[in-house]
Amino acid sequence: MPQWSNEPPTAPSGYSLRIIRTPAATPITAIITSPDLIGCPTHYIKNRTIPCEGPDKCPHCAEGFSWRWHGYVSAVLTATLEHVLFECTDHASSAFRTYRLLHGNLRGCHFRAHRPSKRANGRVVIECKPTDPQRTPLPDPPDLVRVLCHIWNIPYTAASITRRPRPPFPGLHVDPSKDDGRYTTKRLLDE
Repeated sequence: MPQWSNEPPTAPSGYSLRIIRTPAATPITAIITSPDLIGCPTHYIKNRTIPCEGPDKCPHCAEGFSWRWHGYVSAVLTATLEHVLFECTDHASSAFRTYRLLHGNLRGCHFRAHRPSKRANGRVVIECKPTDPQRTPLPDPPDLVRVLCHIWNIPYTAASITRRPRPPFPGLHVDPSKDDGRYTTKRLLDE
């Protein structure tokens, strides 16, 4: 005979969190549930972000593919109350790092992420503010490393976290295009 109930079990078997990135047109507004940002160097191979195995062991580094650091936090979207993983780059995560320095951890950080240029590959700007923990009950955070290992289909190991796992890229300068949102129409007409 089945055991009927009107609520799911209190300890689910695992997490099924969707990874979200900042879209071009609409901003994301959410509240962080994880205590800190977690990330690693990644490659973008065959339309998929995958972790880099390190400069000596990574076949993608050996083939000349560049790497980029991606950070992840678990968050609850304020519009739908869906618990998700939010992905951002090193540059975009600077607001999270500043918030963590000021408040001790990221849990309860209310953030808004948007792309001012409204372009899919435009710069991401993140604005943070604290929430009242008494008025905003949050779900327990998932083990982010375990969830990412499951998503990337790699063995899970409880690894220690380093502050800067690899040296930064050498300084590169790229001229901006005239259509990236930093130029006004008047300035384009004057050139």
